[in-house]
Amino acid sequence: MRVALVSTATCALALALAAPASAASWCVRDHVELQQALTAAAASPGDDEIRLREGVYTTFNGPFLYSAQTTGWLTVSGGWYTVDGNDCAQRRMDASRTILDGAGQHQVLRIYLIPPAGTTQETRLAVVNLSVRNGYGDSATFQRGGGIDMGAYSDAFTELWLDNVIVANNEGYFGGGANLYANYGAVRVANSLFDDNSASASAFGQAAITVNATAEGVSPAVLVANSTFARGRCAGQGWRGCGIGAGLAGGVHMDVVNSLFFDNAISDLNLEGAAVIGLGDGSASADYSLVGIVGGNLPLARNHELAGDPLFVDAANGDFHLRDESPFINQALAPVPFPPLNVLDLDALPRDRFGAPDPGPYENQGWDFLFADGYD
Repeated sequence: MRVALVSTATCALALALAAPASAASWCVRDHVELQQALTAAAASPGDDEIRLREGVYTTFNGPFLYSAQTTGWLTVSGGWYTVDGNDCAQRRMDASRTILDGAGQHQVLRIYLIPPAGTTQETRLAVVNLSVRNGYGDSATFQRGGGIDMGAYSDAFTELWLDNVIVANNEGYFGGGANLYANYGAVRVANSLFDDNSASASAFGQAAITVNATAEGVSPAVLVANSTFARGRCAGQGWRGCGIGAGLAGGVHMDVVNSLFFDNAISDLNLEGAAVIGLGDGSASADYSLVGIVGGNLPLARNHELAGDPLFVDAANGDFHLRDESPFINQALAPVPFPPLNVLDLDALPRDRFGAPDPGPYENQGWDFLFADGYD
């Protein structure tokens, strides 16, 4: 089985999955080629990678759509560029340089896996190193995930990954930034920034995450690591606020690690069990994280809790780097137990700069780094 294993020391989802043995790869440079590649990958029984060249990809007639009945792995990754005439030969780890844009008209990216009953092959669906902006999920038709809508409706273990992504200025009905649903599997959001996402007719402006079941020994089945969720807005529904909403069935544990919640209306995190529909209640914890108001019917176990003003460089204008005088510098779990997060931050700069990592997707590099080349 290619299921992620557990780190018993940190209850973290270990990323020990081997790379797919065989894969088809597409290099795309515009919105037409991107949709063509998604359609081809959905029809492919193998493990597929779609490489996006740096640039802007705007949706025109609806979302970029992958809807598969086969269970091959899929990775959609940005930051690729040409070297010596070879397209997509190298990748620059800068999520801001590859943008999927909904133009305020459509959901941006929908990835669905709906295999036949009895399917046993494990799958990973991953979105890596790109930005998703200006998506619109129509509340009248209950479109969840204005930015990213990922659903794995499989009886086989399926992982949904958002790694090194920027999700900003998206609107949707539930999960304005992202909707992530796994019938049986795990969800990982890591090294990512969610900013200014909304659900104006409902709740969970930043993201809605649901895991109905997971494999034995997989804990956490929902991992949120080294990420920041800021300025989420929504109408609200009782205890449901505008940060993340997590639906956690029995046996499903969620861990928020090294992450920052900031200026999300009503609540930062909403935790709901599934006993009411016969699936039991899961659990949740936060470690080395800034989490304010929590809603829902599940408690949040808080460990090494952060408190106070993070002192972002310019939160009002979307700059969520920590200032040099931030009290959170070096206050994250060290070492970061989730590869490859222990290597680079969202700027592709060293994660562990001053002996310990910082919470959030960006590592403060300090003035000595800025002037390392002798500039003054």
